[in-house]
Amino acid sequence: MEMKHSRKAKEVHAEYLMKLSTSLMTAFLVAILILPISAVVGSALSNQPTIDALTAFRNLFGTWYSLVFILAEVCIYYLVLSTKKQALEIYNELYPDS
Repeated sequence: MEMKHSRKAKEVHAEYLMKLSTSLMTAFLVAILILPISAVVGSALSNQPTIDALTAFRNLFGTWYSLVFILAEVCIYYLVLSTKKQALEIYNELYPDS
């Protein structure tokens, strides 16, 4: 038994999906830009003179952590694209071009 939803409920759901997509894209960009930069800057400002920033960056992303990081980022990016696509499909259903 399929429930019919009102146009307003569908529009609210589409708005929620667009907001979710935007939030996920923000998280994606923060993780891509801020995390590696902060790791390099943090190692450069640490009190350990034996390691430079480039070596710390290579050590950080040369381990299993890099695979987990890349996998998580790909999953987030997929969610961004799929939620935005779902929202746009709902909007196209509600407001088709004449």
